[in-house]
Amino acid sequence: MKCLLIFPPQWIPFNPHLAPAAIQGILSEQGHSVDYADLNISFYNSVLTPNFIGKSIERAFNIYNQNIVNVKKVREQKENLKEFPVDFQRIYLRFKELEKINANKQFVSETISNLPAAVNIVRDKEQFYNPYNADKAFTVIKNATDILSSLYYPSKINFLNITAQSSYDIEELKFTCADKEGNLFYTYYEMILPQLLKSNPEFIGISLGDYTQLIPALTLAMMLKKMTKAHVSIGGNLFGRYTDVLINNPEFFSLFADSIIYNEGEKPISELVKQLEGKVKIEDVPNLIYVKDNQVKINKEQEPMKISELPQPDFTHFPLNLYYTPEVIFNIQTSRNCYWKKCTFCTHHHGSKYGIKTVDKVINDIKRLQEKFNAKYFHFVDEAMSPAYLKKLSEKIIEEGIDMKFYIYGRLEKEFTSDIFELAYKAGLRLVMWGFESANERIYTLMNKGELTSSESRRKILLDAYNAGVWNHLFIMFAFPSESLEEAKETVDFLRDNRNIASHSTGGKFVLLEDAPILKNLKKYYITKVEKFRSGFSFAHKFETSRGMSDEEFKELEKYKVEQWRMNELKCRNSWFREKLFLYVCKYGTQNITKMKDEIWL
Repeated sequence: MKCLLIFPPQWIPFNPHLAPAAIQGILSEQGHSVDYADLNISFYNSVLTPNFIGKSIERAFNIYNQNIVNVKKVREQKENLKEFPVDFQRIYLRFKELEKINANKQFVSETISNLPAAVNIVRDKEQFYNPYNADKAFTVIKNATDILSSLYYPSKINFLNITAQSSYDIEELKFTCADKEGNLFYTYYEMILPQLLKSNPEFIGISLGDYTQLIPALTLAMMLKKMTKAHVSIGGNLFGRYTDVLINNPEFFSLFADSIIYNEGEKPISELVKQLEGKVKIEDVPNLIYVKDNQVKINKEQEPMKISELPQPDFTHFPLNLYYTPEVIFNIQTSRNCYWKKCTFCTHHHGSKYGIKTVDKVINDIKRLQEKFNAKYFHFVDEAMSPAYLKKLSEKIIEEGIDMKFYIYGRLEKEFTSDIFELAYKAGLRLVMWGFESANERIYTLMNKGELTSSESRRKILLDAYNAGVWNHLFIMFAFPSESLEEAKETVDFLRDNRNIASHSTGGKFVLLEDAPILKNLKKYYITKVEKFRSGFSFAHKFETSRGMSDEEFKELEKYKVEQWRMNELKCRNSWFREKLFLYVCKYGTQNITKMKDEIWL
């Protein structure tokens, strides 16, 4: 069967995504003709151009002039904006953004003029590694995305800090996806879909990996449904969280997709293609949601393929020279799900069971990627690599004489010794992204992160890694239920005092996710009320607590972070992302990264 796999915006544009490569590997192995379109990177390369932005400005101001009389009337009479239709409300709010552009014409003009050079710099193997040149380039790109966001309000374009509206009901989805004036993705798809569909695919699979892709993916699916007779299916574990919403919305399928594959999709997509060929009944396709006789049907979930049985991900057809880094970093996976799986806030366990690849199979995957693509840089996307597995993998890499550099995610546990870090460094490990979360012992214990509850016990591991030549990056979280201002400040102080050996995120605010273990014992976390949004799609629930920071205290915490981390003084604030950090560590080493920390915003 002729298949087309698509990875939609918005996702980071720094390396090829693993999920579609895995699906392509399965379908290709079964003899299907498979094309792949990374519309995420194509989107950025298409819209971040002087020509596109120039035309968008002209288009936006034409709409502005057509509606200026009504907008002025609302302003002069101070009428309640909410009494007007939603489309006019958006036009009105977009006008405010356009007026900012109108008042800063020189800035807009300079940004557009400097954009091509900026994009070239981030792909250049010399200029990328100059922190000032790189930051200047990424600042220009950020400014360009801000301009586009204003022109297409409420679309929000920013690949360094991707955000999305927290919830959508079905009516909002319908309106937002069809909003030609405010949906930048609609404009982009109109440009590229006619050419993309020239191959006349019979099956189109859209890989949806994150909530930030929801509107772009559904806009794409909606347009494909109108433009092709191909079966359009959306996959990814996101929709596995919303089966109770989908079961009552057959209209969703008439608008957006012929089917949805929920949770692990390797086996289901294989069976779905067989069903389209007439080889199996649709009722026998596992993990499938579809409409039959005007009713939504949800087929039973089946045990997923073992990760050790999956064919190698296939990166053929990936535009490897078009990502926004000078080196291609290949995503690779040694395990599925998390071997710990006990953190009380986490939902990454949703839709899959823990499984692990043999070290020999991983080594074979690495060798084949090196043979085919001359791959040198790797990102192990496992939720966390255990100390024992890292040791075995490192020993095998050294034994096989493989020249590679890589980074991993890890849990802070005492089995990570200085000997393991030294061995792993020889194998090519240069960066570990740790789930540090909080320096406060009570909060860390409530999160159920493990036995190393004291920050000093965790600091020893960080120091051992650093001394071996491995840089540390810490993920942190603030406003966990019941966390006080003083407890949060402990984390800020720890990060301030350890900047020489570890960088860190700015600290996201805790969000209560569906399926989080914390929901099973609200009293323990001082949660008094949970308001679930189940009339549509939402990635978080509203909640109230009897203990913890007030809104004013959280604002005080934000000020404290700015002061203690000297955020207003640091340079190069517009160009931090993990792929850049990894490549900088590979080039300069940990000692030099410490010296450069102010220049690269650590």
